Amino acid sequence: MHSHALRPLAKSGLAILLLCGAARLLICAPGDDPLAFLRRSVDEVLFIAYSSRSVETLPERVRPALEKCFAFDLVTRQAMGPGWRQFSSSDQHRVTELFGQLLIRTYSARVVGTQRPKITYGSPVSLAPDRCEIPTQVLTTASNGPFAVSYRLVRLPVGWRVYDILIEGVSFVANYRAQFDEVIQRGGANAVIRTLEAKLAAPVAPQS
Repeated sequence: MHSHALRPLAKSGLAILLLCGAARLLICAPGDDPLAFLRRSVDEVLFIAYSSRSVETLPERVRPALEKCFAFDLVTRQAMGPGWRQFSSSDQHRVTELFGQLLIRTYSARVVGTQRPKITYGSPVSLAPDRCEIPTQVLTTASNGPFAVSYRLVRLPVGWRVYDILIEGVSFVANYRAQFDEVIQRGGANAVIRTLEAKLAAPVAPQS
């Protein structure tokens, strides 16, 4: 075979190698690493939380950081269950807003707490091609020992996002879904909104 006939093949081979190399870079890119994403997100939340001593404003201060790492719309839909489809678009928006506030307040009180926690991360466990669970151990001065907090993440077009948290094995989503199933059956979206507003009006003690 003449050398000029080999040139297209050589170019094709080079192109394939370059594409394979690019694919490996994409696979290994930090933005595609759920553990790196979670570490970065939690570090940002803790930095914001402990840059001020005001415990009262903790949920408000960490909210912007948590909004970047949680898929609040997905969390809310899962917590509401099949009844979510009965809500109007305006009710869905309001419920998502309120439920997001509840999640932020619960996370702020239970995981972030009043003293900076020490967090140890485990290895991600695959749940599906686009979902994984990352176990952590959280130790605070207020706790008798470390307690387990697992994060479930889903890969969305915008990147990895948290869609559920398990504290000591109890799923945030499943826990509230069990509560709201009855509320939805009893009074629909209006009852859910009233319930969420009442929960947010009640005081929450740290680590409770």
